[in-house]
Amino acid sequence: MPTENTAPDQDDEPEVVKRAISTRVIVLGLVVGIPISVLFLWLAIRGVDLGEVWTGVRSANLWLVLLAIPFANLLFVFQGLRWRHLVEADPKPGNPVFVALMFVGGAITNVVPGRPGDIARGVWLGRIGPIPVARSLTSVAVDRAVDVVSLFVLLLACLPFVEKPDWLVNLVIIVGALTLIAAFVLAGAWWYVNRSARGRERASLGRDDKSWLRHNISGIIRGLAVLSRPRDVAAAFGFSFIGWGCAMFAGWLVARALGISLNAASIVFVIGVVSLGAAIPSSPGMIGTYQWLVVTSMAVVGVAQADALAFSILSQAIWYIPVTLSGPFAAWWLTRYERRRRSAIASATPATSP
Repeated sequence: MPTENTAPDQDDEPEVVKRAISTRVIVLGLVVGIPISVLFLWLAIRGVDLGEVWTGVRSANLWLVLLAIPFANLLFVFQGLRWRHLVEADPKPGNPVFVALMFVGGAITNVVPGRPGDIARGVWLGRIGPIPVARSLTSVAVDRAVDVVSLFVLLLACLPFVEKPDWLVNLVIIVGALTLIAAFVLAGAWWYVNRSARGRERASLGRDDKSWLRHNISGIIRGLAVLSRPRDVAAAFGFSFIGWGCAMFAGWLVARALGISLNAASIVFVIGVVSLGAAIPSSPGMIGTYQWLVVTSMAVVGVAQADALAFSILSQAIWYIPVTLSGPFAAWWLTRYERRRRSAIASATPATSP
């Protein structure tokens, strides 16, 4: 087992995360995300009695809200387990590393404009792995694609039981198109790696035999070739559906805490729409955008605006606060893990005589 017999260095700090949170990303997030969030927040609260909303929040069943917290955050745990199955590396870091990186990425996205959390977790995984950064970042993109496909399947399953306004039909068409594009890209990468003579030839080349550009393109393609590992793909979708099931059960508990009666199809629909809407640029933590998505989707299933706003506040708080608070502890644990790993590698490397 690795030991902690070396003093920490400044180089051990997660500078990769700091680089991912560039000034350009923050400025872009502020310029684009904040105005959009303000607009959606205004759309969500216009015409509603905020006093009625606050009364609903205060009168919620506290025990049901507390019970919802672990289920809401289990989503991040299962997403971490899923992500590990989508990474091509031998050996891979253990499950705790991927789960910790999910919480670090979530915490960064919650507080920093521009949503750099996914980039940060991908880059940090590349350093911990060690895995080529192009491949680790590609695994993050594939991980998010699995989210989209999973939510699309769940949304399709509940469509027969809810009304279908025009915006919902458009959403289904857009997400369906994205799902087809993702399937085409993954199938193409699988063919190149496993069936193409050029792909098999390049797989045998060493790092020194490739240019920097070809090395990174190769890392991206091989990161996309997850269909080469059907068991991993099946496990990834299994963890994805379990995780979203936990999140939807948490949403149902919050609805019950507020006295809102939603059947299974309705809660799947609401959480599915809100989660797919995360792609909309917004302020950190989706504040404003989240409220509008909840109000809009809950109106389809017959929930009043004031009740929907109360639901949006509590359902967002049960994951936003725990993830934001746990992020720094997860980063601390990852830093210690990286130090121990480097120490173990240094101890195992034989010293060379002068």
